[in-house]
Amino acid sequence: MTNSAGAAVAVPSTNARPSIAHHALIVALFLVAFAGTCGLLHSRLPFPSVPDIAPRFRYFAEHKDEFDTIFIGSSRIRHGIIPQVFDEAAAKNGVPTHSFNLGYSGMWPPESYYYLRQVLALHPKKLRNVFIELMDYRLGQAEGEAPTMRSVYWHDVPHTGMALRLVAESPLSFNEKVGLFATHAHEFVQNMTNPGRGAEWLEQRYFPARKKVDTSWISRRGFDPEPATEWSEAAQEEYRRQIRVFEEASTHEHWRPGFAAALDDILGKVNQTRAKAILVIPPTVRPEEHFTACPRGAFFGFYFDSPSKYPRLYLPELHYDPGHLNEAGAREFTTQLAEHFTTAWMTW
Repeated sequence: MTNSAGAAVAVPSTNARPSIAHHALIVALFLVAFAGTCGLLHSRLPFPSVPDIAPRFRYFAEHKDEFDTIFIGSSRIRHGIIPQVFDEAAAKNGVPTHSFNLGYSGMWPPESYYYLRQVLALHPKKLRNVFIELMDYRLGQAEGEAPTMRSVYWHDVPHTGMALRLVAESPLSFNEKVGLFATHAHEFVQNMTNPGRGAEWLEQRYFPARKKVDTSWISRRGFDPEPATEWSEAAQEEYRRQIRVFEEASTHEHWRPGFAAALDDILGKVNQTRAKAILVIPPTVRPEEHFTACPRGAFFGFYFDSPSKYPRLYLPELHYDPGHLNEAGAREFTTQLAEHFTTAWMTW
C-alpha cells in the first residue's frame, strides 16, 4: 500500500497471534470468575441433603433456641448419650439443662468440626454447653471408598486444609499420602463447584420429598439406642484382651501439631459464643485414643478411657460391641457424665 506521496507504507498484519501471556491472562480471569461464582453460590445454598445428617441439622435449626446443651461426635455419642437422662441427672444435682444429641456414626474430625461450625452459625440463643467428643482423624478409613455426598459436603477451604495437614503429619507411606491428597483435593473441587446443588435446592423448596423416613430419634432428642446382645465366650475373651492391651498402652499427653491447631481453633470458635466447650472421651479400647491432656480452650474434660477407674462402663453386658454401649450402658454412661459435669460446674 502507498500513501498520497506514492511511498510504500507497511500494513499491520491481521494474522498476528496472541502471545502465551495473553492466553494465560484470559484463562486466569476465567478461573477467578468461575471460582468466585462457585464460592458465592456455595455460600448461599442451604445445608446439603446429606442422608440422615441433614434431617437432624434441619430439625435442630428449627428448634435451636430450645436447647442449651448439645453433644457432637461419632456413633459413640449417638448411641451413648441419652439427653433426657442427662437432663434428669443434671437437674437432680442442681444444674438444669435441656440437651440435644447431634452425634452421628462415623462423624470425626474434620467433618465433626465442620458440622459444629454450621450449628454455631445458627446462633442458638440459649446454648451454654457444647460437649465435643475428643478423637483424632481416623486416617484412611473412609477415603478408599467412592465419593459420596457425605464425604464431600464438609470439604470447604479450612477443613480440606485441616485434612491435608493431618495426612501430611501421618505415619503413612508417601504413596498413601499422595493418594489421600488427591482424594481430598477432588472432593474439595466437587464440593465447591456445587454440581447438582441447584436441582437439590429446587426440590427442597418446591418439591419436598414425601417418602417415609425414620424420625423416632426426634422423641429421643437425637439418641439412637443399640440393642442388648449376647456375647459368646470367645467374644468376651477377645474384649478382655483388647482391654488389657489398651491399659498397657501409653497415654498421649500431646497431640500432633495439625490436630492440636484444629482442636484449639474449634474450641476458640465455641468460646467466642456464650457457650463453654467441654471435651469428652466415651469408654474406648482404642490405644490411639488414650488421651490425658486437656487443652486450655476447654472448660472441662471428662475422659472415661480408663477401665480401672470406670469398671462398670466396660462390662460386656453394657456393650453392644467393644466400641459401643447398648441402651443400658448408655444410661449408665450418661448418668456418670452428668454427675461429673454438675460437680465440675458447681465447683468452677
